Amino acid sequence: MITSEHIILATCFCIIFGGLSFKFRAVDLSGFVAGIFVGIPIIVFGGFRFFFILAFFFITASIATKFRYEEKSKKGVAEKNKGARSYINVLGNGIVASIFAVLYYVAPVYLNLDSNIFLYGFLGALATAAADTAGGEIGRLSNYKPRLITNLKVVETGADGGVTILGEFAELIIAFLIGIMAYLAGLGDLRIILITGVAGFVGSNIDSIVGATLETWYDFFGNNHTNIMATVAGGILGSILHFF
Repeated sequence: MITSEHIILATCFCIIFGGLSFKFRAVDLSGFVAGIFVGIPIIVFGGFRFFFILAFFFITASIATKFRYEEKSKKGVAEKNKGARSYINVLGNGIVASIFAVLYYVAPVYLNLDSNIFLYGFLGALATAAADTAGGEIGRLSNYKPRLITNLKVVETGADGGVTILGEFAELIIAFLIGIMAYLAGLGDLRIILITGVAGFVGSNIDSIVGATLETWYDFFGNNHTNIMATVAGGILGSILHFF
């Protein structure tokens, strides 16, 4: 049962974690505020084990963003604002996972559904976001030009939908690391590693496909829309793989 004390504790915890993220310039002020609103429902409805996975994603994403930042800056492909993420980045990568956390809590009570469906949805969504961020940031350091995921034509570094072998490898590693963290947190048996890893890796490549198509074709379709679509896809795939 959710109590007011539980909500207050979750809020305090998110403010502290968000404050540290702001202090170390992992987020700007808008990202700090957005992170609180993403984190609170994850703790309240999923528990601190869910938040542990979210925190691991955020830390790895920040490390990948800051890694060899000056080199990426010279190439003109570094994240703006010295890598500090804004509310658009935070919501684009975290809002779907937050919704899955809420569904995880209400599903068995109000929908008469297995809560694990939404646990794997949560993990698939976060693994997608983590893999996409790591793949993009690490892939930009590749010595070879990326190729468009839809037709394999060579494109400029940082182009929407461009992928590299280095970036793909980073996506695979990070996606499975999210699964390993979920296993270590006691959220499931060894299958959780495989399901989360596959869902995250596939979801991050769906992100590249959407980036190469919808994001390129339509001016109104931004990177945040791409991130949301990809995390939805990764979350749904995680839920589906749960049955197999």
